[in-house]
Amino acid sequence: MISRLPKPSQTAPDVLLREADVATERFVAVVRMVVAVALYMAVEFAFSRGPMPDVGLVEARMGARIVIGVLFLTGAATYALLYFGFWSRLIAYVTVTVDIMVIGLSLTSDLVDTGLPGRFVSVLPAAVAALLVLAVGSLRLRPAVQIYSLVLMLGILVFALRIEGMSSGSENATIGLTIYQFFGPTANVARLAMFVLFGLVLIAATAREQSLLRSGIEETMRRSNLVRFLPTELAPMLAAGDVAVLKSGQRARVALLFIDIRNSVTMEEALDPARLASVMSAFRTRIRLAAEEHQGVVDKFIGDGAFLVFGVPEARTDDGGRAIACAKAILASLAQWNETRAAAGEEAIKVGIGVHAGEAFIGAVGDETRLEFTVLGDTVNVANRLEQATKAHGVMLIASADMLKEAGEDLAQWRDLGVAELRGRPAPLHIMGYPA
Repeated sequence: MISRLPKPSQTAPDVLLREADVATERFVAVVRMVVAVALYMAVEFAFSRGPMPDVGLVEARMGARIVIGVLFLTGAATYALLYFGFWSRLIAYVTVTVDIMVIGLSLTSDLVDTGLPGRFVSVLPAAVAALLVLAVGSLRLRPAVQIYSLVLMLGILVFALRIEGMSSGSENATIGLTIYQFFGPTANVARLAMFVLFGLVLIAATAREQSLLRSGIEETMRRSNLVRFLPTELAPMLAAGDVAVLKSGQRARVALLFIDIRNSVTMEEALDPARLASVMSAFRTRIRLAAEEHQGVVDKFIGDGAFLVFGVPEARTDDGGRAIACAKAILASLAQWNETRAAAGEEAIKVGIGVHAGEAFIGAVGDETRLEFTVLGDTVNVANRLEQATKAHGVMLIASADMLKEAGEDLAQWRDLGVAELRGRPAPLHIMGYPA
């Protein structure tokens, strides 16, 4: 069950929870050692206030030292394991079991040594230590461990309650004297110290929860700011903490789609601002829905156009096919929309779309206050030039022939536009238009 950190194969939530568990258990180990040292100082102070009247108190002092030593050594061993990179979810259960069993042995031995029946277990100083163990357990982020602690502690107390002590009437005075000793200065100082430590541990738990809440809020705000500037499809990478990967960038094969409205200037001049905003919003909604349907990323909306990327955050073999399918879906959606617009006496929305696939640089540039997702390279330029070429060739969609073949397209539906010389690209490119 014990393994070295970290485990790269785990999911992002698992890794975060694992890191939280490790950090919490390390913190609990430190608290255990601090509590042990504080208890040792309190016990030594209490027992040093006066002479030891009998052997029983000497044994009680030695027993307290043993209990405190076990508490400290268990915390130190846990911290050492975590320091050297070893972790298991069973560590919490083991330490809790050791604590409670030590308390149980202390309670049992005290009852047997004093002859008190189990119903007087609450007067023993060790009973207060049970609260301290539960308080330390509250520092963990694992309710299951706290439930286990509570159940085991209740079992120990029930067992102690069943212990039979002196019960004859002639021994009542002896029982009363014994109980009185447990409320003397020595016992009360120890009991007071444990109550103070109990309160301090709960304060530490509250402070830690507040710190975790603050860290969570700050992290959420940081990632929310990033999502404002980056495509929402990259949210899984942000949730996994892969912002550094985005910022370093990489070269990968992607499929790209440029789309632009034709004669947009005429439309903009003919419409009032409110109507123009409504038309552009409806246009962008259709682009976004088509992109989502075909698992594409809307890199950005550029005025009355858009730039879509397929193959982010991970490249797929069908990126080109999905880009072509998305382009056709956009054209079909616009055709349906234009029928509605024609019925209302409005001008049709005409577009030009260019699609191309190839290697490109993909990444995010800027800082965490303003990151911008960027795709750079010859593939981007070609896709943009193909969109512009739709004007000259009188078609709504142009794609490179190689990409269509790779995507398994039925070329009979496409018009062969021959080999084109694209501005800024030395090598000619065989292109095809849609519809045929």
